[in-house]
Amino acid sequence: MSKPDGAKTVAQLGIGTWQFGGPNYQGDKPTGWGEIDESTAIRTLITAIDGGVRFIDTADSYGAGQSETWVGNALRQSTAQGITVCTKFGNRRDATGLSVQDYSPAYLVEAVDASLRRLQRDTLDVLLLHSPPDNFDWATYDPQPYEALKQAGKIGAYGVSSRSVYGAKRVMEAGFGSVLEVIYNALDRRAEDILWADPRADAYRFIARVPLASGFLSSRYLHEEPVFPIDQYRHYLPDRDRNWLLNSSRQLQFLDKLDGGLSVSALRFCLSNSAVSAVIPGARNVDQVQKQALAAKLGPLPIEIINQIRQAVPDVPAQWKPAF
Repeated sequence: MSKPDGAKTVAQLGIGTWQFGGPNYQGDKPTGWGEIDESTAIRTLITAIDGGVRFIDTADSYGAGQSETWVGNALRQSTAQGITVCTKFGNRRDATGLSVQDYSPAYLVEAVDASLRRLQRDTLDVLLLHSPPDNFDWATYDPQPYEALKQAGKIGAYGVSSRSVYGAKRVMEAGFGSVLEVIYNALDRRAEDILWADPRADAYRFIARVPLASGFLSSRYLHEEPVFPIDQYRHYLPDRDRNWLLNSSRQLQFLDKLDGGLSVSALRFCLSNSAVSAVIPGARNVDQVQKQALAAKLGPLPIEIINQIRQAVPDVPAQWKPAF
């Protein structure tokens, strides 16, 4: 079935740019991936583009516009055509510096204009509300300001980057937008049953975020304990979440025997699902981008390997599910 705003074909491997926002502190707590310099970010992006990546995901809140600015600078240096840029809005700081969520029509217009300037583009190919609450009142939220921006040529498509698959399901039920960015990886496959089994999913393009399970689907953690810098959000993960991610990743050790190892195989898992339009792993350096490119080259995993993944890690922990 054709998808809105352009037919969906085979899933493409893109790149996420949360990491280019730096530590991104809220108060004294980092919500990002630690320090990184612009030259490294630009080299990483250019390498990804030169390697065939045509989907870049970013957000205005990643480093208070820093990630968007660096993406814009990288795109200006590239001659590649047909690159889709997806950005997000809704998280800003108030006059006192506190983080607030604002999805109002007034801020929407302000945020779009600011993102266009930073990205140095005439149109935002995809604009998403950034992590609204799962219980957001979609019934009374007016999509007309977004439609007006489409008519003006400032955005191509719009939708939601959801906190959880449960919030994404409510977006689908309300029929808001045409793009949904959702958590999907070899450890957390809830989107398959909660979203993609629903006929309403046919009206959406899906972007798979967190495809490497916050970096836990990595060969290095099969044999060593992770130690995360204090300026990275992973340093502050609750112990029960950290332990589940680590132990569950180790249940997939058989993927490390495939070409490229565990992380490449995990990306291939996401690319294997026909419901997925784009997969957006983050990359902090050229080496990571080059390794991720192997996933696109190798393509989807064999069905027997996918079934082995399902058997090894049957479900997510109870604390990740709503209490109803």
